[in-house]
Amino acid sequence: MDSVDQKESFQNSIIALETLPRFQEVSYNPISRKLLSKHLIQISIWLLAVAAFCVFLFYNQQEDRLTAGFAIGAFVIFSFLYFNAWKMQKVYGYCLREKDIIYRRGYIVSKTTVISFNRIQHVSISRGVLDKIFKLSTLKIFTAGGSGSDISIPGLKPELARDLKEALVQKISDDEGGKF
Repeated sequence: MDSVDQKESFQNSIIALETLPRFQEVSYNPISRKLLSKHLIQISIWLLAVAAFCVFLFYNQQEDRLTAGFAIGAFVIFSFLYFNAWKMQKVYGYCLREKDIIYRRGYIVSKTTVISFNRIQHVSISRGVLDKIFKLSTLKIFTAGGSGSDISIPGLKPELARDLKEALVQKISDDEGGKF
């Protein structure tokens, strides 16, 4: 086929926006409530360390106003961290669809990431010490688009994380099988 025939057969049709699927209308699956407990314990550990430092400053510092200012600042920061953990628990959500996976998080600045299966490079599961105590896992999805399009879905039960990983790996292999 010469270049004239290629130019004549090229088409670039307009897509009607109302026909595209709406990710906003998806019913999201929540993550485990145990993630909130894990976050509260992590924050509390740091709070205890900062409180111990405040006590140390109080007994060894000549300037009581500096110690009081530090304690008030720490109180404000930790109050926000507890509130943030509680609020974030309500907005975490994911949805596995026929051609993609969607992950939603954030309440002040909300972020929704939609990753089509053909963009996924690999999938892994991670578990830290507190994750093992609370029986939680984090599903990590790495894409061809770089770190900006990668997602980590925390607060999944280990069995669910494994099942999601297997489903994604199956979808990836199905997409690769169709390319050749």
